Amino acid sequence: MRDERISENILGRHEGACWVWHLKRNISIAPKTLAYIFIALGLVSLLIGSVFYWAGASLILPFSILEISALLIAFFYNAIHANDYEKLIVDGNVIQVESKNGLKLNQTQLVRSMTRVDTISHLNELIRLKQGSKDTYFGRYVHANLRPLLAQSIADRLRSS
Repeated sequence: MRDERISENILGRHEGACWVWHLKRNISIAPKTLAYIFIALGLVSLLIGSVFYWAGASLILPFSILEISALLIAFFYNAIHANDYEKLIVDGNVIQVESKNGLKLNQTQLVRSMTRVDTISHLNELIRLKQGSKDTYFGRYVHANLRPLLAQSIADRLRSS
């Protein structure tokens, strides 16, 4: 029986003839909201820098502009990584692992009957799917305490036919 406290991301979701695990980053604020906050911070910084500039402290304004540049870099970094995810699909005798990290998309395809599921303790217990000399890692967006359960769930689905 399924424990309702454990997410279907850990237990997997049955979609037609395949099993799917879709793991996403835990973002606490939407990029649009973050943009509004950063714009407000930038305007306040620019206002303070301008007031000091007109009061005779001319070096405050360049530091305000530097601060706004740092906010822009932080916003774009966050926006690029807001949609990072990992997806594992077990369909018939094929395992597809897809991961998006920033602008980079990695896809790996493994043969189900030849794939072994391991956890590697020295890599913060990421789940390793190994087929001969070919391997890939899964579970980056799951808390380390839940990775053994995720690995067991994946291994169970790989063993069942």
